[in-house]
Order: sequence, then C-alpha cells, then structure tokens
Amino acid sequence: MKNKFLSSALGLGFIFVLVLLLFCGGERLSIRALWNFNDPYSIDHHLLWSLRIPRLILVFGIGGALAMLGATYQILFHNPLAEPYLLGVSSAVTLGIVISETLLGWAALTPQAFGMGFLFALSVITILILCYYWKTIKNMERIVLFGMGVNFVFSSALFILLSYHNQSNGGGSLRWLFGNIPWLNLNQSMVFISLVLPLCFTLWILGRYLDGLSLGDSMARTLGFSPSRMRTFLLVLTSLLLTVITSISGAIGFIGLVVPHAIRLWVQPPSSRYLLGLSFLIGALFLCLSDSLSRALLPPLEFPIGIVTTLLGGPLFLYLLWKK
Repeated sequence: MKNKFLSSALGLGFIFVLVLLLFCGGERLSIRALWNFNDPYSIDHHLLWSLRIPRLILVFGIGGALAMLGATYQILFHNPLAEPYLLGVSSAVTLGIVISETLLGWAALTPQAFGMGFLFALSVITILILCYYWKTIKNMERIVLFGMGVNFVFSSALFILLSYHNQSNGGGSLRWLFGNIPWLNLNQSMVFISLVLPLCFTLWILGRYLDGLSLGDSMARTLGFSPSRMRTFLLVLTSLLLTVITSISGAIGFIGLVVPHAIRLWVQPPSSRYLLGLSFLIGALFLCLSDSLSRALLPPLEFPIGIVTTLLGGPLFLYLLWKK
C-alpha cells in the first residue's frame, strides 16, 4: 500500500513539476501559450513549442536514462560507487566527437560526428567483451578496473587534444567535459527520445535478471539463464544507451551515482525493476529542475548542467545520509 501510494504521489507530482518547469527561464511565458495554436508566429508560441518543450523532452530522457544506468551498474558490478561513466565508453564517445570537431571539421550533433563517437564507443565495448571472455580476467571487479584504465587513457588523450589545439577550434569542445544541453527542435528531440525510451524499457524488462545476478551466478543458473551471456548483453545495451546520451550532452556527473543511492536510502525498493523505474523518474525530474535553474539564475548566462546537478544534489544526499 505504501509503495502504491508513493508511486501515485510521485506520478502526479512529476507531471505538475514538469508543466511548471516549462514556465521557468530567462523570459516570462504566458500560460495561454499551452493551448494557443491560433498564432504560431507569436513570441510565446515560439518559446514554448520551439524551445522549451523540445528541451524538456531532451532533458527528461537524459536524466532518466543516466539514473537508470547508474542503478544498473551498481547492481551488475556489486559496487555502490559504480556510475555510468565507469567503463570509459563516455570518454571514448567524447574523444571521437571532439576529433570530428577539431581535426575533421565536422560540427557536433551531425550524423558524421555521431558516427565517429559511435565507432570509438564500439571499440571500447568490443575490448570489454573480449576481456570478459578472457579467462584470466573473467571477474567483474577486474572488468571495472580495466574499464577505469580505458577511461584514463581516453580522458588523457582528450585533455591533450584540447590543451594543444587552438582556442578557436577546441575551446568550444570543453562543454563535453562538463555537460551541455543543446537547443534542439521538436523533431530532433523526438528522434532522441524515440531512441532512448525503448532502450530504457528493455533495461527495465531485464530487471528480474539483475535480481538474479545480484544473488550470485549459482542462483542465476538456478533461475534458468546464463549469467555470462546476460552480463554481456547488459554491457552492450547500457553502452549503447550511454553512447546516445553522451553524443548529445557530454558527461553529466552525479545523477547516475547518487540518485539510485538516494532512492535506496529513502524508499528501500523491493526489486530491481522498482529501483530502475523510480530511478528513471527521479533522475528525469532532477535534471529537468537543474536545467531550469541553470538557465533562470543569471539570464542569459547558462551554467554547465553538471555543475548545477552537483551543487543541488550534493547537500541533499548528505542530508539523507545524516537522517539515516
């Protein structure tokens, strides 16, 4: 009963806050713009339907997916410090996109830049899978350490590239290090969400397998599935989801690490599916709130979204730890 009441309250509060956030920003917006389709050339109509709604859809998908990825990795690796950027996939994607921008002259958010980022991510995914099936390091702790090593290598290459490239070409690429939400139109945002939501839903469906993996390989085999194959599939699925997110927004810290922890401290979810679903909602809501604040505090200045998420979430997480 408590969980059903909590879910209903969160759902209603979630919808209310999302609608409210549409009106947060540097420019005031009339509520009539929500249903006023008679004047598509008005400022309010343009602000709402060309800028804020597409951005809200984009931020909604990014925040929810990052929190869900963090919860998945923490279960998969039996590590409470696991987070989406642990295995080096995001660093590989970022390096590929920065190379496409600074060396090849391809603009970000284009198919060419996305393809370059995807190729770099695919190389990391392939290496991780090969290492997992290599008997000498078929241990999840070593896979994590290997992923961290890959992350260090790609991050170092990225910093070298940004340090030695001239400011006019490379300076703008620094936004990939701190997280950046681009302004996309409605069609682009819908394409993004149509890629992210099916991957997140698949991850949620696989929650029962995460429950089995959390109990150990022997219990997983008893439940009727191969733990090695399921881990491999989860690594590919989560890496693909993270590739899509990083190609759009860069690395946004804190959400994937702390949101699942906060949910465990606050709710104590009974299953992985419950944790994943709640992580998606809380993560989406938290990033939407952070994005609105980043634009509304000192307009027209827009703060890097990763800085805002840390400043907001850090004290809240410390408070939850103190109360528990």
